[in-house]
Amino acid sequence: MLQIIASLAPYLLILVCPLMMIFMMRGMHGGHNMKSQDMIRQDEEIAQLKAKNEQMVKDLAELKVKRK
Repeated sequence: MLQIIASLAPYLLILVCPLMMIFMMRGMHGGHNMKSQDMIRQDEEIAQLKAKNEQMVKDLAELKVKRK
C-alpha cells in the first residue's frame, strides 16, 4: 500500500497545483463584484460635485436675470 502511495505521490502533486490555482483564481475574481470603499467614496464625491454643479447653474441663471 505504501508503495502505491509513493508511486502516485508525484502525480498527485502535479494534479493538486492546477486545482489549487483554479480555486484561488475563482476566489480572487469573485471579489470584483463588490464595490470597494474607494469606489463608494468616489461615487459619493461625484454625487456631491453634481449637486454643487446644479447649484452653480441656478446661481448663474439668477445672476443673468439680475444683470438684465
